[in-house]
Formats: sequence, structure tokens, C-alpha cells
Amino acid sequence: MMASMTEGDQVAVLGVRVRLGAGATVDDVRALKTWLEREESLQELVSTGKLSIEEQAGTDGADGRLGPDIDLVLRVLSDVVTVVALTEYTARAVKTWTNNRRRLQRGDPDPQIRPLDRDGE
Repeated sequence: MMASMTEGDQVAVLGVRVRLGAGATVDDVRALKTWLEREESLQELVSTGKLSIEEQAGTDGADGRLGPDIDLVLRVLSDVVTVVALTEYTARAVKTWTNNRRRLQRGDPDPQIRPLDRDGE
């Protein structure tokens, strides 16, 4: 017998949040989003609708925070990848993007990557 969801039941949101630090700009966030969408390990998931990459206002509030208050949120939309694998793919892609950016621009974007909480935060 299949159990159905009732009002108040919550489905866990699986994914990863990427936040850039004080040395980053809004353009850096957008450039990183484009980079992630084209990263080989993520590109197929995005193009087939199994992964979304969205810009989202920061969840910690802007008080005292330097840098753009925009995070990138990668949400798993099917069961084709684990959060652990997504975190590894994302970390590898962000590291490559950061190294390339350092060659072209001053400042350190100081990326932070963490899995989303069950409620998507």
C-alpha cells in the first residue's frame, strides 16, 4: 500500500548552497553560475532538468556581511545524484573557477559550500 502525503508533511529538499565572500562581486556570482551550468559533471543534470542552479538572496541577512548577498543554490530534482556526490562535483568546479578567477582578477572570492538543510536553507 502506498502512503500518501498529508498536509503538513514536508519533503526534504536536497542540494548544495554556494556563497562567495567579501572579495566577490555580483558579477562573480553570475559568472560562477554560468561556470557551474557548463561544468561537465553538472551540465547533463541541468540540461535534463534533474538539477537546478538558482541565484537566491542570502539567508543569513546582510548585517555586517561584505560582498554580494546572493547565494547559488543547486537543488536536486530527481534521485540521480546524491548530495555527497553533488557537493564533490560542486567543490571541484568552484575550485577550478576560483583558480581561473585569481589569474584574471584581484581579491579572493572565498567560496563556501555546504549541503542544504532539510527545509532547503
